This record gives sequence, structure tokens and C-alpha cells, in this order.
Amino acid sequence: MRPVPPAFTPGPVTAVTVPAGSAYNPPDPALRAVFATQAAGIPLLPRDLPPDLVAHIPQCWAQLQAAQQPVTEGHVAAWLKKLAHLVTNPPGPAAAAAQCRAIFDVCEDIPAGAWGKPARLAWVRQPPRQGYPVGARWPSPNELRTILLPFANTIWRDAAACQKLMTRLHISSASQQRS
Repeated sequence: MRPVPPAFTPGPVTAVTVPAGSAYNPPDPALRAVFATQAAGIPLLPRDLPPDLVAHIPQCWAQLQAAQQPVTEGHVAAWLKKLAHLVTNPPGPAAAAAQCRAIFDVCEDIPAGAWGKPARLAWVRQPPRQGYPVGARWPSPNELRTILLPFANTIWRDAAACQKLMTRLHISSASQQRS
């Protein structure tokens, strides 16, 4: 007997436009459970999923496509400007552009959906290391990359799972065909 995903009652399915700078929000728990079932190697057929859940998959795909967009230097600068209000030692105007460029150079492969409020909060909420309040200070590029990478990995993992599910269930989407 195949496992049945939990009940799912999505809102109306609509086209999704995610503005630049918006963080990626993972799909509802029911769809995440389907992704996990699929990752465990349990085959899924269209009859295994409620129609409402299947109807929600293209919307999830559209959100993932928006989240996977490449980050721009302007996007990074805007994100860092908001971070500056949360740390004790933001760079001054003279150093800010150089700091932004260095962070962009190290983190430019992190998709735009990872650069949101949850990532900023993850930076500032870090526990102190050896008595040093890391999250209260301005990040080095590599330290910031370490914080952003789990957000990026979630986007990449969900995108791969969603695309595989769409293929398996024969769900077509104009945005899926572009990838």
C-alpha cells in the first residue's frame, strides 16, 4: 500500500510573480511530504495525489523559477543595506561599495531567493563563538556564504524535486520547458 500524503487545501492557483529581493518560501507541508516520498524512492502516480495538490504543483514551480534567478550586485547591495541596521560595525560609505563587491564576488552563485529576511536573521541570530558575538558584526564574504548556502540548497533541492514530480506526473508548464 502506498503512503497517502496528508490532506491538502491550497488557496486558489494563480500566476506567481516574485519581486526581486523576496525570499523563497518553501511549499506547504503536504507538497514537501510528496517531495520527501519521491526522494525516498517511492514511486508516485497521479492517482496517488489529491487533485488539489496536483493543481498546486505548477504554482510551486513558478515560485521556484523566480527564486532560482541569479542574484545581481544591486540586489546584494540592497540586502546588505538592510543588514547594516542589524549589526554594530557596518562599513562606512567609502568602504561599502568595496565590501558589497567582495561579497557579490564570493556569493554570486547563490540564487536571489536565498537573499531574504530569513537569511539576514540567520546571520544576526548566530550564537557567539568563543565568546565573540559573530552575528552582531559585519560578515566576511565567506562567513556570509556559509549562512546563505543552506537557503540556496533548499531552493535547488525543491526545484529538482518539483521538476521531477512534474515530469513524472506529466504536468506541463511553460516555465518548466524554459529550464
